[in-house]
Amino acid sequence: MLIDKIITNEIPPVHAYDTVDTALQYMDDWKVSHLIVTDGHRYVGLIEEQVLLGYDGHTEISEFELLDCKVNTTQHIYDAIECIADYRLSVLPVVNMEGKHVGEILPSHLIEEIAELSAVRREGSVLILEMNEVDYSLADIARHVESNDAHVLSATVKRIGDGHMVEVFLKINQEHISGVVQTLQRFNYKIKAYFDAPTFDDDLRRRYDELMRYLDT
Repeated sequence: MLIDKIITNEIPPVHAYDTVDTALQYMDDWKVSHLIVTDGHRYVGLIEEQVLLGYDGHTEISEFELLDCKVNTTQHIYDAIECIADYRLSVLPVVNMEGKHVGEILPSHLIEEIAELSAVRREGSVLILEMNEVDYSLADIARHVESNDAHVLSATVKRIGDGHMVEVFLKINQEHISGVVQTLQRFNYKIKAYFDAPTFDDDLRRRYDELMRYLDT
């Protein structure tokens, strides 16, 4: 999915000539710790609340060093995830190919899209495998899953430490996956954990709802 599908215009940018007081008031109003700075319609940078604290309220934003962190409308949401995670952003600026500010991405909206991509809201069970990265083949895993009349709804791979081992998280469209587990074990897959639905679905939805409520506060 491209970034242009999740752009919002909820939080107004500040201008380079605006003051510290103005920026801090915006941050308090919108419950964010970053603001987009523009010069007309041109994106200039991102100002952090931490940088502003302690300065005279009449100091202009142009006096501060800004973060040069942004994504453009043609990038994938994975690029937005990486940027927000790397810089711990509460607001991610979005620009077009000409550098014009067109909106922002908020972490809460991004998490909603991640939930869709990873099938969080779809009913099913979760299976976690551990293996050497070179042995990972989604096609092989899916074939074994499908031999039990099940399907892989989503797959996520996470590296373990700095080595070559990975964890593979699978969402499978069955309430009970003991048959899938037994099949994979016969083919020497290491099963790290598995969680049958609907208990897992209820717990996951509860945690997801708690996270969204936290992000909205």
